[in-house]
Amino acid sequence: MGLIKVAVEALGAITNAAGNTLSSSWVDYFESGDMTGLFMKRGVKIASKGSVNKGGDDNIISSGSGIDVQENQCMILVENGSIVDFCAEPGRYTFDASTAPSLMSGSNSGLKALAATIGQQFLAGGSRTNTQRVFYINLGEIQGFKWGSGNITFDHWEHDIATGQPVWHIAATLMGNGMYSVHVTDPAKFYQVLGAQKAGTDGSGRIAREDIEPQIKTEAIAAIRQGVGQLSKLHIPYTDIAAHEAQLTEDVNALLDKDWGEARGIGIFKIAIGMIDADPSSKEKIEKYQETKGYTDPSMLGAYMGMGQTQAMQAAGANANGAVTGFAGLGMMGGAAQTNIAGLMQQGMQAQQAQAQQAQYNAAAGAVQTPVRPAENSWTCACGSVNTGKFCPECGSPKPEAPSGVCPNCGQAFPDPANPPKFCPECGTKL
Repeated sequence: MGLIKVAVEALGAITNAAGNTLSSSWVDYFESGDMTGLFMKRGVKIASKGSVNKGGDDNIISSGSGIDVQENQCMILVENGSIVDFCAEPGRYTFDASTAPSLMSGSNSGLKALAATIGQQFLAGGSRTNTQRVFYINLGEIQGFKWGSGNITFDHWEHDIATGQPVWHIAATLMGNGMYSVHVTDPAKFYQVLGAQKAGTDGSGRIAREDIEPQIKTEAIAAIRQGVGQLSKLHIPYTDIAAHEAQLTEDVNALLDKDWGEARGIGIFKIAIGMIDADPSSKEKIEKYQETKGYTDPSMLGAYMGMGQTQAMQAAGANANGAVTGFAGLGMMGGAAQTNIAGLMQQGMQAQQAQAQQAQYNAAAGAVQTPVRPAENSWTCACGSVNTGKFCPECGSPKPEAPSGVCPNCGQAFPDPANPPKFCPECGTKL
């Protein structure tokens, strides 16, 4: 009860014309027909004029019958409900009831395992008395499954512009949807668990996408939700999730391996993300951080101060009545402001250079990133940050050991801002 592959020269025995007329070289001929969107179906038998199966019994496969196997297909021969032969290698074959099962598994590991369990179950002489049927299992991609995630908790990461290293993350709530496709990974297991009932009830063996979707949809969506959450281990922002569909497919298959692969012989073929977005509350938290980052980064804070001074000068110049007075005031304040701006910009550049150097060292050494040792003149802010500049890059507080007070009118400095004089000693302005 085996299959003998037909040589290419012998394929002229089949005439692929209208009506699919067959040469009398075949007793009967079995093919899958259209399997679009189908996981499994019974083989279509086309009887030739020379068929010896005059009774038209579709449950008997006559010796000498032809069987066609297409790409991404597995043909299984079922006798009395059990798989007794199979073939997953494309080609055209002749069925010989007097030979042992051929068990041509191709590269499918599931059928290789099945081949080890099938004994020499055949009768000599081609005389069959048992029920025999040919079924085809689609090993290709079956599309059209939809998923919608609901709420997913995801660690959204922000990265340092200079080094590209992840520096901060926030728990965000995401919502997404898309499509996924599945495929049969173990045709023997698939038939035993899902196909045998269909093959036994009406004999059609037809299993379509809509037949299997209700059974697997809940499990698939739960695994996709978990897989999206696991992508936060890559330390990426949520906006980059769609670029990691291949990783998501791999992670989801790992999650479903026991319940799908081992138990049913199916797996996820591909996951496509249609939409992934954060809820309004998460977006607001992320935007607030990004805004706050601008005031805690020394170089960005210096840039903001410079922009503010420029806007003040533009406003003073636009005031025709008080332009001279305005510019005079700006001139008196300019020295201290320019010093602060320059100091902040320099501190920001130093911090970025130090981070870049540390990142290069870590990349070369393969070490975990460690903080750069602060300079000897460093000071610790009340918030706990160790700094070297005049302002704390984390909270913006000034360096406490270098206090200074400035007259708002003339710019005259006085040493103790905690106990300022009542009047400016230089211009007499009340402080």
